Amino acid sequence: MPRPVSAPRGTRDLLPEEGPAWSHVEGIARDLSRRYALDRIETPLFERIELFSRGLGESSDAVEKEMFRVSGAAGSEDERAEWALRPEPTAGIVRAYLEHGMHVRPGPQRLWMIGPMFRYDRPQAGRFRQFVQWDVEVIGDPGPTVDAELIELGQRFYAEVGMGEVVAYVNSIGDATCRPAYREALIEYFSAQENRLSADSKRRLRVNPLRVLDDHDLDPELAAGAPRSLDHLCDACAAHFVAVRALLDAEGVRYELDHRLVRGLDYYTRTTFEFYVAGRRGQQQALGGGGRYDGLVELLGGQPTPGIGFGIGIDRTVLAATEQGAAPPAADPLIAVVGADPDAVAQRLEVAGALRAAGLRVRADGSSRKLGKQLESAAKVGARYAVLVDLQLSGGTVILRDLDAGEQREVPLSEVAAAIG
Repeated sequence: MPRPVSAPRGTRDLLPEEGPAWSHVEGIARDLSRRYALDRIETPLFERIELFSRGLGESSDAVEKEMFRVSGAAGSEDERAEWALRPEPTAGIVRAYLEHGMHVRPGPQRLWMIGPMFRYDRPQAGRFRQFVQWDVEVIGDPGPTVDAELIELGQRFYAEVGMGEVVAYVNSIGDATCRPAYREALIEYFSAQENRLSADSKRRLRVNPLRVLDDHDLDPELAAGAPRSLDHLCDACAAHFVAVRALLDAEGVRYELDHRLVRGLDYYTRTTFEFYVAGRRGQQQALGGGGRYDGLVELLGGQPTPGIGFGIGIDRTVLAATEQGAAPPAADPLIAVVGADPDAVAQRLEVAGALRAAGLRVRADGSSRKLGKQLESAAKVGARYAVLVDLQLSGGTVILRDLDAGEQREVPLSEVAAAIG
């Protein structure tokens, strides 16, 4: 017998018993996308590596260490191109925004998607090499209102999932006007303490010194004494961040300042934020986060255009919600369609179709087993009711059996949904 093939390391299978929790969380994300007037967008699972190296930054972990590269067919033009499975969605969405001329549409563009992302990262709890993310992007709005709106949207999402209090950690890392001086301040500070830096941080110090603050192995004492971005903001960036915080206060959004929060991708500017379960920061990874990327559209070949967005991990959200005991709503009752006549399978399917059209959750038994075995099977799969097709009954009438109570009665097929409800 051949050895069974297992799933790739760092990936997971979503099993049927996990489906209700996932459907619940994804359903909330989709509904909030509608309620916040966001439009759906989809991009390919793979793009040219150039898109990510330009957009995310050569020094980002996503480009340096975590890229899933894809080869084309031998001898094809695609083989000579460099492709990668998408590590995050923003760069691809901005590429689509430019490629399809979305900048000429009435703006700003308010977009959302849910889909798999790929990072060749070290597997750990809630962090997979293939993971699902809800992404929201607003392109063409300079804020600060939209900054506060998206942070509040993230908070609302976690609340509607049923999780305990979630805190938004926020910071501003400035823009092209004020960040150069902040970079120099970081280089000066960390250069004097270079012997206390990890190998990664020593390299980052020369490529993108803000990323040193993103090093989880950074000495806490060294991190606490580092220059703070808020002390180096220009007047425009400072005013923007003051307005964002005032709006969050007005909305009653719980947030805390985090001077180390720079996020892991090079395209971020001004407002950055991450979401954590209250009191659990440092014990688990962020549930989600995002920020402004006012220079990304221009970096990818467009005109200067402001943008902001976030990504929320569905895997991590489901895991955190489950740990907190946030159960999804009970599934609709399952109805099994059975019949005493082994040759009346077509009639069972016809009845099942009518019940499904009425919005019910239905399984049709297509076997030729005796009725007792069909009912036994229905109970095993968790059916709450059985609808018995009896050809001796007058047209349009079935027997509705409550499998829990052991009671049954004749009901017109058109009234089964009302009888169950």
